[in-house]
Amino acid sequence: RTMSTNTTTASNEFAQDFLNFLDESCSAHHAVEASSKRLLAAGFSKISERDEWFQSASNISKLERGQKYFFTRNGTTLIAFSVGKQFPLSGGAYTILGAHTDSPCLKIKPVTCLNKQDALMLNTTPYGGGLWHTWFDRDLGLAGRVILRSADGSLRSELFRIDRPIARIPNLAIHLTSGTERDSFA
Repeated sequence: RTMSTNTTTASNEFAQDFLNFLDESCSAHHAVEASSKRLLAAGFSKISERDEWFQSASNISKLERGQKYFFTRNGTTLIAFSVGKQFPLSGGAYTILGAHTDSPCLKIKPVTCLNKQDALMLNTTPYGGGLWHTWFDRDLGLAGRVILRSADGSLRSELFRIDRPIARIPNLAIHLTSGTERDSFA
């Protein structure tokens, strides 16, 4: 049995969008930003978790039946939901589905740079259960979120991504590692 041209085109478009999403999601912050753009394009409304969604005294909901909403927290968490067309806004059951956006990475420490023997080193710490040996002797870029101070003294966050190779984790010569260390990278 063959797939119709419409089905094939839709499948290809979905696959390409997924690949684009993976490419855009180089950090948890970037994944939330990429997801937010897709939710807005799909008709979701962004709301704030700090807003009051339901006024119990007047029994009025600011959420509407049949509408879709999402909010984010700290740039790394995204909650999306839709309100059913017949959902009782004064209460009722609901279902929550969760996922997470983080993945193993090296996080840069607050004291960022170290200089040793004419080498500039980034001070990092591993996050998550990475297969760290696969990172050795490879060109690495850098991506994430930085907090910047504006001219007026206020703080703001910005996402950044450096796709060119700017870092490398060298593999130690085998005679400089212990048997236990070598076994942990097998």
